[in-house]
Amino acid sequence: MVGRSGDAPRVARRPLATEGAEDDGPPQAHQPLRIQRLPPRNSETATLPPAMITSRCTLPALLTLALVGACDSKDAKPPAKPAPAAAAKQGDAKTPDAKTPTPPHGAANPHAAASPHGAANPHGGGMPPMAKPKKPMGPPRDVTPSGEVAAETVPGLTFSVPKEWEKGTPSNSMRVAQWVLPGPGGDAELVVFRFPGGAGGVEANLNRWKGQFTPPEGKTIDDVTTTKKVEGKGVSTTQVDVTGTYVAAMTPGSEQKHNESGSRMLAAIVEGSGDPFFFKVVGPKATMDVWAAPFETMVTTFATGS
Repeated sequence: MVGRSGDAPRVARRPLATEGAEDDGPPQAHQPLRIQRLPPRNSETATLPPAMITSRCTLPALLTLALVGACDSKDAKPPAKPAPAAAAKQGDAKTPDAKTPTPPHGAANPHAAASPHGAANPHGGGMPPMAKPKKPMGPPRDVTPSGEVAAETVPGLTFSVPKEWEKGTPSNSMRVAQWVLPGPGGDAELVVFRFPGGAGGVEANLNRWKGQFTPPEGKTIDDVTTTKKVEGKGVSTTQVDVTGTYVAAMTPGSEQKHNESGSRMLAAIVEGSGDPFFFKVVGPKATMDVWAAPFETMVTTFATGS
């Protein structure tokens, strides 16, 4: 294929598609012949031209040479540096990202101090202690009933009370009305209740009220309790009077109890105008003794109302 010095140029034949590797891919299309002058045999650089070498290289060989050349090239770019996010992982413990929001439950958790389940958890260790109900305020007062009365009305019932009784605003939704009764033993409070469905029968409530007292030593609760029936205008009233030490619970269901010796209770259950009404006042015996007779007078005035 290589001519001698001075010879006419020879034509370099391109290899056929079947020459070279057997499985390099599909046959290549024939290309036009190229004429190229070959260097003399005795030339110092008696090597085949690159085109001649390339013409006999197979496709895999070309790919291999290309990869090797890319690796050895001085112009090849170095591998890309790790992204800043990856590098930041090593310093996360010391330098947190300033843009990262502070976890809401971390050291500055705004809910930590206001948690209702912390040290002052009201649900821990059972029911919290119930505060003692506020007793009617007022020092002992000398008072003499004048006999004068004021007309009063609650839904379904009318009656009259002594003018010396001081009417107040019901302190909760269970109360229909309330009054303060002044006296030499200190103030007492009369409360009127009414419950849907009646809250039990008359006997059940009488027994419950008697159970809120401890009789003096040597006596039974029946010894210090009196009851009687009073008929009114369209209503029937059961009146009860109990004396002893008042030991009822501070509030319904509470384990804390009163322990007030020398107490007296005046109460009445009024039936005949829908759900019954419950009138109840407990206070120092000295004050209740003053108002026992006016209380009985009030009971005689009960009548159905609008």
